[in-house]
Order: sequence, then C-alpha cells, then structure tokens
Amino acid sequence: MGMVGNFGSRIVFETSGRKILTFSGLTQKVSGKYAKHSVSGGKDRAEFTGPGSRSINFKMILDVSLGIRPREIISSIENAVENGETEYLVIGGCPIGPNKFYISSVSETFDVILSHGEIVRASLQVTMEEYT
Repeated sequence: MGMVGNFGSRIVFETSGRKILTFSGLTQKVSGKYAKHSVSGGKDRAEFTGPGSRSINFKMILDVSLGIRPREIISSIENAVENGETEYLVIGGCPIGPNKFYISSVSETFDVILSHGEIVRASLQVTMEEYT
C-alpha cells in the first residue's frame, strides 16, 4: 500500500491494488496579518501583526471502480465538518503547517447514481482551515 497522506484517521489518502483514494488540485494559502496606520499627508503605513491562518482546498473523486464506497466517505467527512473535528493534515509524511486543521466546508457532486440510489461516483471539493 502506498500511503499518500491523511487527515487523522478520518481520511487516509492511499493507493494500492485494491483501493485508490487521493486528491487533486491541492492549493494552500499562507498569509500574514497587517494593520494599516494612517499618516497625515502621506500613504498609510503597514505593520506586520502576525501570521494569518492557512487554508487548504482540494478535490477528491470517489469512485466504486477504485475500491471506494462513496457514501461512507461522504458521510464520514460530513460528520467531521458538523462535529468540528480537528486533525493534522499530513502529505507525504510531512504535516502541512505546525497546527491542526478543520474541514470548514465540503461541496458534493453526485456524478453517477444507479437506479436504487447507489452512488457510483462522486466529486468532492474540500476546504480546510488552520485551527489555532
């Protein structure tokens, strides 16, 4: 099994002969916080006041042909969102940033559904925020 990364034990990104659960298009926003001070007759002056919170965004494809049960993973991620769970986000054995993250939102698209309502393929857009 090739472990790509994880969000605690809630989401384990992996590739193997039986299962492929990965992400694509991961973007990270790292920012700083600044206060602006007015200067009479001049331009405002910026003062660095500390680091901002990181945010992560990525897409997941859940497909039964990849050994995934989409409805189970969707339910698990929804529970993490609605319960405010925080975990370290680890990719390639390295944590992303020094703090834990929470899933602030997930947008779900059911791409293929069978006649009895079984989800065969779903696309998720996951947004995480740093928990400080």
